[in-house]
Amino acid sequence: MRFMVFVRSPRPVAALHGDALLRAGVLLDAGDLVPHACGVSGYWLIDVRDHEEAVERVKRIGLPACVVEIRQVAVV
Repeated sequence: MRFMVFVRSPRPVAALHGDALLRAGVLLDAGDLVPHACGVSGYWLIDVRDHEEAVERVKRIGLPACVVEIRQVAVV
């Protein structure tokens, strides 16, 4: 299942912290948004088994002072 992870942070973070997801083989895409859209500074697109795995992988990254939103990507 694919999930979009949005990171709200005062500074760009997607490129800095996506390495762990890349090493795990679940990262499909990542980027920082310019300008920050609605306070969202970055995103990751990941492919994992389920929502619980998505949450666990993002928790392991450790994003202090960030708000994270994880949403499943619809398959069309």
